[in-house]
Amino acid sequence: MQEVDLVSRLLYKTGSVKIGNFLLASGKTSRIYIDMRNMLAYPDGFKAIGEMLINKLREISRKDIIIVGVATGGIPWASIASYSLGLPMSYFRPKKEHGLKKRLEGIDIKDRECIVLDDVSTTGGSIMETIEFIRENGGYVKESIVIIDRAQGAEENLRKEGVSLRYLFSLKDIIISFKRQGFLNEETFKSLWLDLYGGESFVER
Repeated sequence: MQEVDLVSRLLYKTGSVKIGNFLLASGKTSRIYIDMRNMLAYPDGFKAIGEMLINKLREISRKDIIIVGVATGGIPWASIASYSLGLPMSYFRPKKEHGLKKRLEGIDIKDRECIVLDDVSTTGGSIMETIEFIRENGGYVKESIVIIDRAQGAEENLRKEGVSLRYLFSLKDIIISFKRQGFLNEETFKSLWLDLYGGESFVER
């Protein structure tokens, strides 16, 4: 079984894909929502996707690099990658008014290269917000990585800021796999594709 078919099957069987009407963090609306947080409730799925992410990170990680999780969706995946690869980790949190009032948790990123990790990207806004915070605090970023890219502008927007985006799968690949495996009928597939990508034709891999 192809990896994309395995992941799409996991997403479907764990209820981590919702079809309806959703407002995304980017401000866009969509008829399909990928909830990778839901996968955390299924250890087999969490482990399988985590291992794919770790293998992808091995291609770009170095001993002196820091993994930075985007709050909150990227944090559990950054944690498993940090633990498995033996790399330090940080994450940024919303401003708080109690305790130490820290926004940066984990290792200090000043003068260090960081890889920003999130679960899903749409326009790249949440990743870019984290990158800006890293830069303001003396760190730098060349690359980011997500599990699923919705192919709705993140790659292009991050490239303009000098940051490349890597991803395990595109949402296009996932919904094509849903159709291939019978999780979506032809009518629903065409409707979703039109909603997401307009008149763009699709190529089944």
